Amino acid sequence: MLAGSHPPHLSGQVDAVGQIETRGVDYIPDAERHSSPLNVFWILIGANLTFGLIVLGWLPVSFGLGWWSSFWSIIVGDALGALVLAPVALLGPRTGTNGPVSSGAFFGVVGRVLGSAIGIFVSVGFYALAVWTGGQAAVAGMHRLFGLPSDNLVLGISYGVIAVVSSIVAIYGHASMVLVERLMIPIAGLLLVVGVFVYAPHFSAGYKGGAYLLGSFWPTWILAVTIAAVAVYGYVLFVSDWTRYISLGKHSEKSILWATWLGGFLGLSLPLAFGAYTAVAILGTKLDYVPGIIALSPSWYLLPLIVIGIIGSLGQSAVCLYSSGLDFSSIVPSLRRPSATIVLSIIAVVLVFLGTMVWNAENSVTAFIQLFGVATASWLAIITVGHFKRRGYYDVHDLQVFNRRETGGVYWYTGGWNMRALAAFLVSSLIGMLALQCSLYTGPLSNLAHGVDLSWISALVIGGGLYYLLLTIFPEHAGVHGDMQISVRAEIAAQRAAVAE
Repeated sequence: MLAGSHPPHLSGQVDAVGQIETRGVDYIPDAERHSSPLNVFWILIGANLTFGLIVLGWLPVSFGLGWWSSFWSIIVGDALGALVLAPVALLGPRTGTNGPVSSGAFFGVVGRVLGSAIGIFVSVGFYALAVWTGGQAAVAGMHRLFGLPSDNLVLGISYGVIAVVSSIVAIYGHASMVLVERLMIPIAGLLLVVGVFVYAPHFSAGYKGGAYLLGSFWPTWILAVTIAAVAVYGYVLFVSDWTRYISLGKHSEKSILWATWLGGFLGLSLPLAFGAYTAVAILGTKLDYVPGIIALSPSWYLLPLIVIGIIGSLGQSAVCLYSSGLDFSSIVPSLRRPSATIVLSIIAVVLVFLGTMVWNAENSVTAFIQLFGVATASWLAIITVGHFKRRGYYDVHDLQVFNRRETGGVYWYTGGWNMRALAAFLVSSLIGMLALQCSLYTGPLSNLAHGVDLSWISALVIGGGLYYLLLTIFPEHAGVHGDMQISVRAEIAAQRAAVAE
Protein backbone atom coordinates (compact mmCIF):
# COMPACT_ATOMS: atom_id res chain seq x y z
CA MET A 1 0.00 0.00 0.00
CA LEU A 2 1.12 3.54 -0.60
CA ALA A 3 2.12 5.31 2.57
CA GLY A 4 0.84 8.86 2.81
CA SER A 5 -1.29 8.52 -0.35
CA HIS A 6 -4.41 9.99 1.23
CA PRO A 7 -5.65 12.56 -1.29
CA PRO A 8 -7.31 15.74 0.02
CA HIS A 9 -10.56 15.19 -1.87
CA LEU A 10 -11.17 11.92 -0.03
CA SER A 11 -10.89 13.44 3.44
CA GLY A 12 -14.69 13.78 3.60
CA GLN A 13 -15.13 10.00 3.81
CA VAL A 14 -16.61 9.01 7.16
CA ASP A 15 -16.27 5.96 9.40
CA ALA A 16 -16.77 7.24 12.93
CA VAL A 17 -18.98 6.30 15.87
CA GLY A 18 -22.33 8.07 15.64
CA GLN A 19 -21.91 8.98 11.96
CA ILE A 20 -23.13 7.01 8.97
CA GLU A 21 -20.22 5.31 7.21
CA THR A 22 -19.89 6.64 3.68
CA ARG A 23 -17.64 3.91 2.31
CA GLY A 24 -19.23 0.98 0.56
CA VAL A 25 -17.25 -1.65 -1.33
CA ASP A 26 -15.03 0.95 -3.00
CA TYR A 27 -11.30 0.84 -2.30
CA ILE A 28 -10.23 2.30 1.07
CA PRO A 29 -6.92 4.19 0.89
CA ASP A 30 -4.28 3.30 3.46
CA ALA A 31 -4.53 6.62 5.30
CA GLU A 32 -8.22 5.99 6.07
CA ARG A 33 -7.53 2.64 7.72
CA HIS A 34 -7.88 3.20 11.44
CA SER A 35 -8.78 -0.31 12.64
CA SER A 36 -6.60 -3.06 14.13
CA PRO A 37 -6.50 -6.87 14.40
CA LEU A 38 -7.75 -6.50 17.96
CA ASN A 39 -11.02 -5.06 16.64
CA VAL A 40 -11.50 -8.19 14.53
CA PHE A 41 -11.01 -10.25 17.69
CA TRP A 42 -13.60 -8.16 19.58
CA ILE A 43 -16.16 -8.46 16.76
CA LEU A 44 -15.80 -12.24 16.63
CA ILE A 45 -16.30 -12.42 20.40
CA GLY A 46 -19.07 -9.86 20.84
CA ALA A 47 -21.13 -10.88 17.82
CA ASN A 48 -21.50 -14.43 19.10
CA LEU A 49 -22.65 -13.88 22.69
CA THR A 50 -26.23 -14.35 21.59
CA PHE A 51 -28.96 -16.97 21.74
CA GLY A 52 -28.66 -17.31 17.98
CA LEU A 53 -25.29 -19.02 18.51
CA ILE A 54 -25.96 -20.45 21.98
CA VAL A 55 -28.80 -22.49 20.51
CA LEU A 56 -26.30 -24.19 18.15
CA GLY A 57 -24.65 -25.68 21.24
CA TRP A 58 -27.97 -27.29 22.09
CA LEU A 59 -28.00 -29.18 18.80
CA PRO A 60 -25.33 -31.83 19.66
CA VAL A 61 -27.24 -32.76 22.82
CA SER A 62 -30.51 -32.85 20.89
CA PHE A 63 -28.77 -35.20 18.41
CA GLY A 64 -28.30 -37.71 21.26
CA LEU A 65 -24.68 -36.96 22.21
CA GLY A 66 -23.59 -36.90 25.86
CA TRP A 67 -22.00 -33.90 27.56
CA TRP A 68 -18.34 -34.70 26.90
CA SER A 69 -18.88 -35.83 23.32
CA SER A 70 -20.90 -32.64 22.68
CA PHE A 71 -18.20 -30.50 24.29
CA TRP A 72 -15.37 -32.02 22.26
CA SER A 73 -17.36 -31.80 19.03
CA ILE A 74 -17.61 -28.05 19.67
CA ILE A 75 -13.90 -27.63 20.49
CA VAL A 76 -12.68 -29.68 17.52
CA GLY A 77 -15.16 -28.11 15.11
CA ASP A 78 -14.40 -24.55 16.18
CA ALA A 79 -10.62 -25.12 16.01
CA LEU A 80 -10.94 -26.46 12.45
CA GLY A 81 -13.36 -23.73 11.42
CA ALA A 82 -11.08 -20.98 12.76
CA LEU A 83 -8.13 -22.56 10.96
CA VAL A 84 -9.76 -22.17 7.54
CA LEU A 85 -11.24 -18.77 8.44
CA ALA A 86 -7.99 -17.02 9.38
CA PRO A 87 -6.22 -16.90 5.97
CA VAL A 88 -9.23 -15.26 4.30
CA ALA A 89 -8.88 -12.31 6.70
CA LEU A 90 -5.75 -11.32 4.74
CA LEU A 91 -7.79 -10.31 1.69
CA GLY A 92 -9.27 -7.13 3.16
CA PRO A 93 -5.98 -5.37 3.98
CA ARG A 94 -4.61 -6.29 0.54
CA THR A 95 -7.63 -5.29 -1.56
CA GLY A 96 -9.14 -2.51 0.57
CA THR A 97 -12.62 -3.92 -0.01
CA ASN A 98 -14.87 -6.74 1.19
CA GLY A 99 -14.50 -10.48 0.55
CA PRO A 100 -16.94 -11.02 -2.34
CA VAL A 101 -15.51 -8.07 -4.31
CA SER A 102 -11.99 -9.33 -3.54
CA SER A 103 -13.00 -12.73 -4.90
CA GLY A 104 -13.30 -11.09 -8.32
CA ALA A 105 -9.54 -11.63 -8.61
CA PHE A 106 -10.25 -15.36 -8.87
CA PHE A 107 -13.85 -15.71 -10.07
CA GLY A 108 -13.78 -12.66 -12.36
CA VAL A 109 -15.26 -9.25 -11.67
CA VAL A 110 -18.70 -10.51 -12.69
CA GLY A 111 -18.26 -14.02 -11.32
CA ARG A 112 -17.65 -12.61 -7.84
CA VAL A 113 -21.45 -12.19 -7.55
CA LEU A 114 -21.34 -15.85 -6.47
CA GLY A 115 -19.65 -14.77 -3.25
CA SER A 116 -22.07 -11.88 -2.82
CA ALA A 117 -25.08 -14.18 -3.26
CA ILE A 118 -23.74 -16.73 -0.76
CA GLY A 119 -22.88 -13.92 1.65
CA ILE A 120 -26.39 -12.45 1.47
CA PHE A 121 -27.97 -15.87 1.98
CA VAL A 122 -25.77 -16.66 4.99
CA SER A 123 -26.01 -13.26 6.66
CA VAL A 124 -29.79 -12.99 6.25
CA GLY A 125 -30.18 -16.53 7.60
CA PHE A 126 -28.06 -15.91 10.69
CA TYR A 127 -29.72 -12.53 11.20
CA ALA A 128 -33.09 -14.25 11.23
CA LEU A 129 -31.78 -16.87 13.66
CA ALA A 130 -30.44 -14.19 16.03
CA VAL A 131 -33.68 -12.18 16.01
CA TRP A 132 -35.84 -15.31 16.36
CA THR A 133 -34.01 -16.83 19.33
CA GLY A 134 -33.39 -13.49 21.04
CA GLY A 135 -37.01 -12.43 20.68
CA GLN A 136 -38.29 -15.77 21.97
CA ALA A 137 -36.01 -15.66 25.01
CA ALA A 138 -37.03 -12.09 25.85
CA VAL A 139 -40.77 -12.77 25.53
CA ALA A 140 -40.61 -16.06 27.44
CA GLY A 141 -38.68 -14.35 30.23
CA MET A 142 -41.10 -11.43 30.44
CA HIS A 143 -44.07 -13.82 30.37
CA ARG A 144 -42.82 -15.64 33.42
CA LEU A 145 -41.48 -12.57 35.22
CA PHE A 146 -44.26 -10.04 34.52
CA GLY A 147 -47.11 -12.18 33.17
CA LEU A 148 -46.78 -10.56 29.73
CA PRO A 149 -48.63 -12.56 27.02
CA SER A 150 -46.40 -14.78 24.86
CA ASP A 151 -48.64 -14.84 21.79
CA ASN A 152 -47.61 -14.10 18.21
CA LEU A 153 -48.39 -10.38 18.57
CA VAL A 154 -45.96 -9.92 21.46
CA LEU A 155 -43.37 -12.08 19.69
CA GLY A 156 -43.78 -9.94 16.60
CA ILE A 157 -43.21 -6.76 18.62
CA SER A 158 -40.05 -8.18 20.20
CA TYR A 159 -38.73 -9.24 16.78
CA GLY A 160 -39.48 -5.77 15.48
CA VAL A 161 -37.62 -4.00 18.32
CA ILE A 162 -34.49 -6.13 17.83
CA ALA A 163 -34.69 -5.74 14.04
CA VAL A 164 -35.06 -1.95 14.16
CA VAL A 165 -32.21 -1.37 16.65
CA SER A 166 -29.82 -3.74 14.87
CA SER A 167 -30.71 -2.12 11.54
CA ILE A 168 -29.80 1.30 12.93
CA VAL A 169 -26.41 0.01 14.12
CA ALA A 170 -25.77 -1.64 10.74
CA ILE A 171 -26.76 1.49 8.83
CA TYR A 172 -24.37 3.64 10.87
CA GLY A 173 -21.66 1.22 9.81
CA HIS A 174 -18.27 -0.18 10.75
CA ALA A 175 -17.10 2.07 13.59
CA SER A 176 -20.43 2.02 15.41
CA MET A 177 -20.66 -1.74 14.96
CA VAL A 178 -17.21 -2.26 16.49
CA LEU A 179 -18.23 -0.17 19.51
CA VAL A 180 -21.42 -2.20 20.00
CA GLU A 181 -19.48 -5.48 19.85
CA ARG A 182 -16.94 -4.27 22.41
CA LEU A 183 -19.73 -3.18 24.75
CA MET A 184 -21.41 -6.57 24.32
CA ILE A 185 -18.53 -8.58 25.75
CA PRO A 186 -18.54 -7.48 29.41
CA ILE A 187 -22.34 -7.37 29.60
CA ALA A 188 -23.35 -10.63 27.91
CA GLY A 189 -20.12 -12.38 28.94
CA LEU A 190 -20.65 -11.72 32.65
CA LEU A 191 -24.29 -12.83 32.46
CA LEU A 192 -23.26 -16.12 30.80
CA VAL A 193 -20.64 -16.76 33.49
CA VAL A 194 -23.32 -16.23 36.14
CA GLY A 195 -25.53 -18.64 34.19
CA VAL A 196 -22.96 -21.43 34.59
CA PHE A 197 -23.49 -21.27 38.36
CA VAL A 198 -27.26 -20.84 38.04
CA TYR A 199 -27.71 -24.09 36.09
CA ALA A 200 -24.97 -26.06 37.87
CA PRO A 201 -27.39 -27.86 40.27
CA HIS A 202 -29.25 -29.30 37.26
CA PHE A 203 -26.15 -30.19 35.20
CA SER A 204 -24.53 -33.62 35.11
CA ALA A 205 -21.15 -34.04 33.41
CA GLY A 206 -21.82 -37.77 33.41
CA TYR A 207 -24.74 -37.49 31.00
CA LYS A 208 -24.17 -40.14 28.33
CA GLY A 209 -26.70 -39.05 25.73
CA GLY A 210 -29.71 -40.68 24.13
CA ALA A 211 -30.71 -42.12 20.78
CA TYR A 212 -28.26 -40.96 18.10
CA LEU A 213 -29.80 -38.83 15.37
CA LEU A 214 -27.88 -40.66 12.61
CA GLY A 215 -28.13 -44.12 14.20
CA SER A 216 -24.61 -44.42 15.61
CA PHE A 217 -22.01 -42.34 17.45
CA TRP A 218 -19.42 -41.32 14.87
CA PRO A 219 -21.77 -40.07 12.12
CA THR A 220 -23.70 -38.08 14.74
CA TRP A 221 -20.53 -36.70 16.33
CA ILE A 222 -19.10 -35.67 12.95
CA LEU A 223 -22.38 -33.89 12.18
CA ALA A 224 -21.96 -31.92 15.43
CA VAL A 225 -18.34 -31.12 14.50
CA THR A 226 -19.56 -29.93 11.09
CA ILE A 227 -22.08 -27.55 12.61
CA ALA A 228 -19.46 -26.05 14.95
CA ALA A 229 -16.91 -25.70 12.14
CA VAL A 230 -19.37 -24.13 9.72
CA ALA A 231 -20.52 -21.65 12.39
CA VAL A 232 -16.92 -20.35 12.51
CA TYR A 233 -15.82 -20.49 8.89
CA GLY A 234 -19.15 -19.01 7.81
CA TYR A 235 -17.48 -15.69 8.66
CA VAL A 236 -15.12 -16.05 5.68
CA LEU A 237 -17.61 -14.04 3.64
CA PHE A 238 -17.67 -11.23 6.21
CA VAL A 239 -14.23 -11.02 7.81
CA SER A 240 -12.79 -8.74 5.10
CA ASP A 241 -15.62 -6.28 5.84
CA TRP A 242 -13.66 -5.52 9.01
CA THR A 243 -10.05 -6.17 7.94
CA ARG A 244 -10.33 -3.80 4.97
CA TYR A 245 -9.90 -1.01 7.51
CA ILE A 246 -6.54 -2.43 8.70
CA SER A 247 -3.29 -0.96 7.35
CA LEU A 248 -0.49 -3.41 6.63
CA GLY A 249 1.90 -0.54 7.24
CA LYS A 250 0.85 -0.56 10.90
CA HIS A 251 -0.06 -4.19 11.54
CA SER A 252 1.51 -7.45 10.39
CA GLU A 253 -0.34 -10.20 8.56
CA LYS A 254 0.70 -12.58 11.33
CA SER A 255 -1.17 -10.47 13.90
CA ILE A 256 -4.26 -10.51 11.67
CA LEU A 257 -4.09 -14.31 11.36
CA TRP A 258 -3.75 -14.81 15.12
CA ALA A 259 -6.50 -12.34 16.01
CA THR A 260 -8.89 -13.97 13.53
CA TRP A 261 -8.12 -17.54 14.58
CA LEU A 262 -8.34 -16.80 18.30
CA GLY A 263 -11.46 -14.67 17.90
CA GLY A 264 -13.15 -17.32 15.78
CA PHE A 265 -12.22 -20.15 18.13
CA LEU A 266 -13.10 -18.43 21.42
CA GLY A 267 -15.98 -16.45 19.94
CA LEU A 268 -17.86 -19.61 18.97
CA SER A 269 -16.56 -22.07 21.57
CA LEU A 270 -17.83 -20.02 24.53
CA PRO A 271 -21.50 -19.63 23.46
CA LEU A 272 -21.73 -23.13 21.93
CA ALA A 273 -20.26 -24.74 25.04
CA PHE A 274 -22.70 -22.75 27.19
CA GLY A 275 -25.50 -23.95 24.93
CA ALA A 276 -24.47 -27.61 25.35
CA TYR A 277 -24.02 -27.13 29.12
CA THR A 278 -27.49 -25.67 29.57
CA ALA A 279 -28.99 -28.21 27.13
CA VAL A 280 -27.89 -31.00 29.48
CA ALA A 281 -29.23 -29.04 32.47
CA ILE A 282 -32.73 -28.59 31.00
CA LEU A 283 -33.20 -32.19 29.86
CA GLY A 284 -35.56 -32.83 32.77
CA THR A 285 -37.96 -30.12 31.57
CA LYS A 286 -38.76 -32.05 28.35
CA LEU A 287 -39.02 -28.66 26.63
CA ASP A 288 -37.28 -27.13 23.60
CA TYR A 289 -34.20 -25.07 24.33
CA VAL A 290 -35.50 -21.53 24.85
CA PRO A 291 -38.67 -22.48 26.80
CA GLY A 292 -36.61 -25.00 28.81
CA ILE A 293 -33.91 -22.56 29.87
CA ILE A 294 -36.55 -20.02 30.92
CA ALA A 295 -38.53 -22.63 32.89
CA LEU A 296 -35.43 -23.77 34.78
CA SER A 297 -34.19 -20.28 35.66
CA PRO A 298 -34.71 -18.77 39.11
CA SER A 299 -36.78 -15.58 39.04
CA TRP A 300 -33.81 -13.32 39.70
CA TYR A 301 -31.97 -14.65 36.60
CA LEU A 302 -34.87 -14.02 34.23
CA LEU A 303 -33.97 -10.35 33.78
CA PRO A 304 -30.37 -11.22 32.74
CA LEU A 305 -31.81 -13.74 30.25
CA ILE A 306 -34.05 -11.04 28.83
CA VAL A 307 -30.99 -8.79 28.50
CA ILE A 308 -29.05 -11.53 26.71
CA GLY A 309 -32.06 -12.17 24.48
CA ILE A 310 -32.44 -8.55 23.40
CA ILE A 311 -28.99 -6.98 23.77
CA GLY A 312 -27.11 -10.15 22.83
CA SER A 313 -29.03 -10.47 19.58
CA LEU A 314 -28.01 -6.97 18.52
CA GLY A 315 -24.35 -7.93 18.12
CA GLN A 316 -24.97 -10.86 15.77
CA SER A 317 -27.82 -9.27 13.82
CA ALA A 318 -25.92 -5.98 13.31
CA VAL A 319 -22.87 -7.82 11.94
CA CYS A 320 -25.04 -9.88 9.59
CA LEU A 321 -27.04 -6.89 8.35
CA TYR A 322 -23.92 -4.80 7.80
CA SER A 323 -22.32 -7.53 5.70
CA SER A 324 -25.46 -8.30 3.71
CA GLY A 325 -25.91 -4.59 2.99
CA LEU A 326 -22.36 -4.37 1.65
CA ASP A 327 -22.85 -7.47 -0.50
CA PHE A 328 -26.21 -6.36 -1.87
CA SER A 329 -24.90 -2.89 -2.73
CA SER A 330 -21.98 -4.54 -4.55
CA ILE A 331 -24.39 -6.51 -6.74
CA VAL A 332 -26.56 -3.44 -7.38
CA PRO A 333 -24.02 -0.57 -7.49
CA SER A 334 -26.76 2.05 -7.82
CA LEU A 335 -28.09 1.02 -4.39
CA ARG A 336 -26.22 2.63 -1.51
CA ARG A 337 -25.18 0.51 1.46
CA PRO A 338 -27.72 2.01 3.95
CA SER A 339 -30.61 1.49 1.52
CA ALA A 340 -29.50 -2.07 0.78
CA THR A 341 -29.33 -2.75 4.52
CA ILE A 342 -32.94 -1.63 5.01
CA VAL A 343 -34.22 -3.81 2.14
CA LEU A 344 -32.49 -6.92 3.47
CA SER A 345 -33.60 -6.31 7.06
CA ILE A 346 -37.21 -6.45 5.89
CA ILE A 347 -36.59 -9.72 4.03
CA ALA A 348 -34.88 -11.18 7.11
CA VAL A 349 -37.80 -10.29 9.40
CA VAL A 350 -40.12 -12.15 7.04
CA LEU A 351 -37.86 -15.20 7.44
CA VAL A 352 -38.11 -14.84 11.21
CA PHE A 353 -41.89 -15.14 11.07
CA LEU A 354 -41.67 -18.12 8.70
CA GLY A 355 -39.17 -19.82 11.02
CA THR A 356 -41.44 -19.24 14.00
CA MET A 357 -44.83 -20.09 12.56
CA VAL A 358 -44.28 -22.30 9.50
CA TRP A 359 -41.08 -24.34 9.64
CA ASN A 360 -39.68 -26.82 12.14
CA ALA A 361 -37.00 -24.72 13.83
CA GLU A 362 -34.45 -27.43 14.69
CA ASN A 363 -34.60 -29.11 11.28
CA SER A 364 -34.50 -25.75 9.48
CA VAL A 365 -31.45 -24.51 11.39
CA THR A 366 -29.53 -27.77 10.92
CA ALA A 367 -30.29 -27.99 7.21
CA PHE A 368 -29.50 -24.32 6.65
CA ILE A 369 -26.08 -24.63 8.27
CA GLN A 370 -25.19 -27.79 6.36
CA LEU A 371 -26.28 -26.40 2.98
CA PHE A 372 -24.47 -23.09 3.22
CA GLY A 373 -21.48 -24.89 4.73
CA VAL A 374 -20.91 -26.78 1.47
CA ALA A 375 -21.12 -23.73 -0.81
CA THR A 376 -18.99 -21.62 1.53
CA ALA A 377 -16.33 -24.34 1.81
CA SER A 378 -15.99 -24.50 -2.00
CA TRP A 379 -15.74 -20.72 -2.24
CA LEU A 380 -13.17 -20.28 0.53
CA ALA A 381 -10.99 -23.12 -0.81
CA ILE A 382 -10.66 -21.34 -4.15
CA ILE A 383 -10.02 -17.98 -2.47
CA THR A 384 -7.33 -19.41 -0.18
CA VAL A 385 -5.51 -21.28 -2.94
CA GLY A 386 -5.71 -18.25 -5.23
CA HIS A 387 -4.44 -15.84 -2.59
CA PHE A 388 -1.30 -17.83 -1.84
CA LYS A 389 -0.79 -18.82 -5.48
CA ARG A 390 -0.70 -15.09 -6.37
CA ARG A 391 1.38 -14.33 -3.25
CA GLY A 392 -1.19 -11.83 -2.08
CA TYR A 393 -1.08 -9.60 -5.19
CA TYR A 394 -4.27 -7.83 -6.25
CA ASP A 395 -4.89 -5.13 -8.82
CA VAL A 396 -7.15 -3.04 -6.60
CA HIS A 397 -8.12 -0.77 -9.47
CA ASP A 398 -9.34 -3.54 -11.76
CA LEU A 399 -11.24 -5.21 -8.90
CA GLN A 400 -13.59 -2.21 -8.97
CA VAL A 401 -14.50 -2.55 -12.67
CA PHE A 402 -17.95 -4.04 -12.00
CA ASN A 403 -18.74 -1.39 -9.36
CA ARG A 404 -17.95 1.35 -11.89
CA ARG A 405 -20.13 -0.41 -14.50
CA GLU A 406 -17.16 -0.83 -16.79
CA THR A 407 -15.72 -3.82 -18.62
CA GLY A 408 -12.18 -5.07 -19.12
CA GLY A 409 -9.17 -5.18 -16.83
CA VAL A 410 -6.95 -8.06 -15.74
CA TYR A 411 -9.85 -9.84 -14.01
CA TRP A 412 -12.27 -9.71 -16.92
CA TYR A 413 -11.23 -13.20 -18.13
CA THR A 414 -14.18 -14.52 -20.24
CA GLY A 415 -17.03 -12.04 -20.11
CA GLY A 416 -16.15 -11.24 -16.51
CA TRP A 417 -15.96 -14.91 -15.42
CA ASN A 418 -12.89 -17.03 -14.67
CA MET A 419 -13.92 -20.46 -15.91
CA ARG A 420 -11.19 -22.21 -13.89
CA ALA A 421 -12.60 -20.98 -10.58
CA LEU A 422 -16.20 -21.41 -11.72
CA ALA A 423 -15.60 -25.02 -12.77
CA ALA A 424 -13.83 -25.84 -9.49
CA PHE A 425 -16.65 -24.23 -7.50
CA LEU A 426 -19.47 -25.99 -9.35
CA VAL A 427 -17.84 -29.44 -9.30
CA SER A 428 -16.82 -29.29 -5.61
CA SER A 429 -20.20 -27.87 -4.53
CA LEU A 430 -22.02 -30.58 -6.46
CA ILE A 431 -19.93 -33.36 -4.92
CA GLY A 432 -20.39 -31.80 -1.49
CA MET A 433 -24.16 -31.71 -1.98
CA LEU A 434 -24.18 -35.32 -3.17
CA ALA A 435 -22.40 -36.31 0.05
CA LEU A 436 -24.81 -34.31 2.22
CA GLN A 437 -27.43 -35.77 4.53
CA CYS A 438 -29.82 -33.32 6.17
CA SER A 439 -33.50 -32.97 7.03
CA LEU A 440 -34.31 -31.67 3.53
CA TYR A 441 -32.73 -34.45 1.51
CA THR A 442 -30.20 -37.29 1.50
CA GLY A 443 -27.50 -37.26 -1.16
CA PRO A 444 -26.62 -40.47 -3.04
CA LEU A 445 -23.01 -40.30 -1.76
CA SER A 446 -23.94 -39.59 1.87
CA ASN A 447 -23.28 -43.20 2.96
CA LEU A 448 -19.80 -43.49 1.47
CA ALA A 449 -18.28 -43.23 4.95
CA HIS A 450 -21.07 -45.14 6.67
CA GLY A 451 -23.10 -42.04 7.40
CA VAL A 452 -20.19 -39.76 8.43
CA ASP A 453 -20.73 -36.26 6.99
CA LEU A 454 -18.05 -35.62 4.38
CA SER A 455 -19.95 -32.86 2.59
CA TRP A 456 -18.04 -29.72 3.61
CA ILE A 457 -14.66 -31.48 3.85
CA SER A 458 -15.04 -32.90 0.34
CA ALA A 459 -16.15 -29.50 -1.00
CA LEU A 460 -13.14 -27.84 0.66
CA VAL A 461 -10.51 -30.34 -0.50
CA ILE A 462 -11.89 -30.91 -4.00
CA GLY A 463 -12.53 -27.19 -4.57
CA GLY A 464 -8.99 -26.16 -3.63
CA GLY A 465 -7.32 -29.13 -5.32
CA LEU A 466 -9.24 -28.83 -8.57
CA TYR A 467 -8.66 -25.08 -8.80
CA TYR A 468 -4.91 -25.56 -8.30
CA LEU A 469 -4.90 -28.31 -10.95
CA LEU A 470 -6.76 -26.13 -13.46
CA LEU A 471 -4.33 -23.25 -12.82
CA THR A 472 -1.47 -25.64 -13.56
CA ILE A 473 -2.99 -27.03 -16.76
CA PHE A 474 -4.43 -23.71 -17.97
CA PRO A 475 -2.13 -20.96 -16.63
CA GLU A 476 -3.65 -17.52 -16.20
CA HIS A 477 -2.39 -14.52 -18.14
CA ALA A 478 0.54 -12.55 -16.77
CA GLY A 479 -1.70 -9.61 -15.82
CA VAL A 480 -2.85 -11.33 -12.62
CA HIS A 481 0.67 -10.68 -11.29
CA GLY A 482 1.94 -7.12 -11.23
CA ASP A 483 2.94 -4.03 -9.29
CA MET A 484 0.51 -3.27 -6.46
CA GLN A 485 1.75 0.30 -6.07
CA ILE A 486 0.73 1.05 -9.66
CA SER A 487 -2.76 -0.36 -9.15
CA VAL A 488 -3.21 1.64 -5.93
CA ARG A 489 -2.22 4.87 -7.69
CA ALA A 490 -4.63 4.08 -10.53
CA GLU A 491 -7.53 3.47 -8.14
CA ILE A 492 -6.90 6.65 -6.14
CA ALA A 493 -6.77 8.59 -9.43
CA ALA A 494 -10.12 7.01 -10.43
CA GLN A 495 -11.66 8.04 -7.10
CA ARG A 496 -10.29 11.56 -7.54
CA ALA A 497 -11.81 11.74 -11.04
CA ALA A 498 -15.19 10.45 -9.78
CA VAL A 499 -15.32 13.13 -7.09
CA ALA A 500 -14.34 15.82 -9.59
CA GLU A 501 -17.29 14.85 -11.80
